Amino acid sequence: MLPVDVSEADAKGGRKPLKVLGIVLGVIVALLAVVYLAGALVFMDRFLPRTTVGDLDVSLKSSAEVQGMLADVIDDYVLKVEGQGFSLKLSAAEAGMRLDGRAATDAMHASANAWAWPLEILKAHDESDKLAATYNESGLGDTVRAAVDEFNKTATPPTDAVIAYSEAKGAFIVEPEAVGTALSYDAVIKAVDDAVLALQPTVKLGADVLQQPKVLSSDPKLTAAAEQANTMIKADLVLTMAGGTAGEVNADLISQWVRLGDDLSATLDEAALTAWVDELAAACNTVGTQRTYTRPDGKVVTVAGGVYGWSVDRDALLNLVKESVAAGTVQTAEVPCTSVGTGYNGAGAQDWGLRYCDIDLAEQYARFYDETGALIWESPIVSGIPDGVHDTSVGVYWLNQKASPSKLIGYENGKKIYESDVQYWMPFVGNVIGLHDADWQSSFGGTRYRDGAGSHGCVNLPPYKAAELYGIIQSGDVVVSHW
Repeated sequence: MLPVDVSEADAKGGRKPLKVLGIVLGVIVALLAVVYLAGALVFMDRFLPRTTVGDLDVSLKSSAEVQGMLADVIDDYVLKVEGQGFSLKLSAAEAGMRLDGRAATDAMHASANAWAWPLEILKAHDESDKLAATYNESGLGDTVRAAVDEFNKTATPPTDAVIAYSEAKGAFIVEPEAVGTALSYDAVIKAVDDAVLALQPTVKLGADVLQQPKVLSSDPKLTAAAEQANTMIKADLVLTMAGGTAGEVNADLISQWVRLGDDLSATLDEAALTAWVDELAAACNTVGTQRTYTRPDGKVVTVAGGVYGWSVDRDALLNLVKESVAAGTVQTAEVPCTSVGTGYNGAGAQDWGLRYCDIDLAEQYARFYDETGALIWESPIVSGIPDGVHDTSVGVYWLNQKASPSKLIGYENGKKIYESDVQYWMPFVGNVIGLHDADWQSSFGGTRYRDGAGSHGCVNLPPYKAAELYGIIQSGDVVVSHW
């Protein structure tokens, strides 16, 4: 018997389990590789587990199956939009929705990594956003816009925060903004888009879809504007004429002129302020206007015309008001005028003082009243021939001057028609028409002025009466000639 090497035999027997283990592991790896490759190939066309598109579960579905499911959903899809008083039903056809199923599934596969399926199957996959490109260019937006525009025709638009004058507080305050009921198209279409992306059947519109004010009460510019406006209304400008109040610029009036500018600053409405100044000026201007007054003897007289009276300096008045308001000035000031009278009782009334000369053409009588209104001189007269050419001018005038003696020369059509020497010349219409002595008149008063003895426009007086008046009347005295 030959000897045996036990250690060598044991070694050969020990290799067999290791070889078997290696073969087993190789088979497992091969199987896993096959499974992995098979899974990758499957998920090239089928969708991973836990994959959804809106409310659809497309797990393990093929591209063709998913395309069919999407087509069915789109064909039957109706979206009901409700909220904030708005209601709209949208079908896929009405909205012009179209779905390119192939493009949608291709986009879904592009975002999924089939080669990483062992890990991806553990995750949830929402592919709803892959539908967006299929309808963003459709008629959905036009349909929603038309519905929103129609709704907004009767809706209340939002109002911005503004500054407003509070009569109770006597000051400008910030009035808060208000949302209203009008819808924002952009907000509504976003809500609709989100619902369509998820293929949801309904969408509830909340307050976030309402149009929002652009200017909020929290804007510090509004507070600054209110402060600025309150500085303006501090002004209290009392405008006087001849000691009487003609107008007042106060808070109630100024508040009507304050406007909120585009930059949220408080500004004055120049047009409104100017209109008020023009109205005041027109009311205060009396030159040539019609006045009705009661003469001291009780006769009511209406007269118009002449060059006497108050004429407001409109530009100076406008500047005075603007500057006073801007600075918040409190003061009493005379209305600036280019021409002033001796008294003022408002438009349409006597705008001269108690002292004046009254020439009554109807009565053919003249009177002079002193500063107290007392009658201190009177006389019958002979006035101009009432032929439309030589009539004595009517209206309110100043006495321009006095001259003693004086030579009166009259012209018609460039020819001298008379030349008269008078002792007392008191003109009130330029240096052409005036009161003067007329020793050639045999009598005065009555109807002589229209019975052949009328003048060429002047007011003829008896010589001694002319002398008396000459000693009383002064340049600048008011002369009222009327019928």
